[in-house]
Amino acid sequence: MRGFKPDKETIRNFIKYIIIGGSAFVIEYALFLLLKMFMHYLVANIIIYTIMFWAVFLANKFLNFKSEGHFVRQLSRYTILYFINLVITNLLLYCLSEYLMVDASIGKFFVSAVACLWNFALYKFIIYRD
Repeated sequence: MRGFKPDKETIRNFIKYIIIGGSAFVIEYALFLLLKMFMHYLVANIIIYTIMFWAVFLANKFLNFKSEGHFVRQLSRYTILYFINLVITNLLLYCLSEYLMVDASIGKFFVSAVACLWNFALYKFIIYRD
């Protein structure tokens, strides 16, 4: 059985995805820590997720995948994925914080790393596919 071997373009996309996502995460995480001092951690997560929505969508569309595909169609797909991610990450964050007693600050880091794994494939092969 042969394993998956990504082409050079996919490797370059993944590296740029990690740079864009890593930068976005640093900003997102810093804002999350700030906001959770003033509000419930799930509300803070929703606000931050919404702020980062456009930055991540546009950076991946134009800088990473250089997609010339239909903007509205891609935005629609990205929006659906955004809401799915928001629900899943909030559920994971809630379970980690409330049931496993993991501090929300640590849980946010873990949940974001997990989301990173499934998002690259969805971005490359579904969202930004021309």
